[in-house]
Amino acid sequence: LVDTSRFWFNYRHVANVLSIYRSVKRLGIPDSQIILMVADDMACNPRNPRPATVFNNANQHINVYGDDIEVDYRGYEVTVENFIRVLTGRLPPSTPRSKRLLTDDRSNVLVYMTGHGGDGFLK
Repeated sequence: LVDTSRFWFNYRHVANVLSIYRSVKRLGIPDSQIILMVADDMACNPRNPRPATVFNNANQHINVYGDDIEVDYRGYEVTVENFIRVLTGRLPPSTPRSKRLLTDDRSNVLVYMTGHGGDGFLK
């Protein structure tokens, strides 16, 4: 699950990826089988009127940031190179298991990406 956007005006992209993360977890998929990449920390952004929260709608009923979120790649770790490395399993030997996809040829993989992009680039 990947959010490629940075900065406050892209709050919606963080809310999108955290909403999918929450849904996948509610379906019973454990964090050990989820790779979450979030390029910016909206919950701690000084512009956030409700610190430590991220909401996916104006009613603010559900805090999709929550207490049990496990971000595997954050900030400047969220790169095209790292995304490709995770998908292909071509990571340095020192990469912890929590940052690896751990799939095989029989695995089904859901890729959800939100942010800005175009032909040949992600941003």
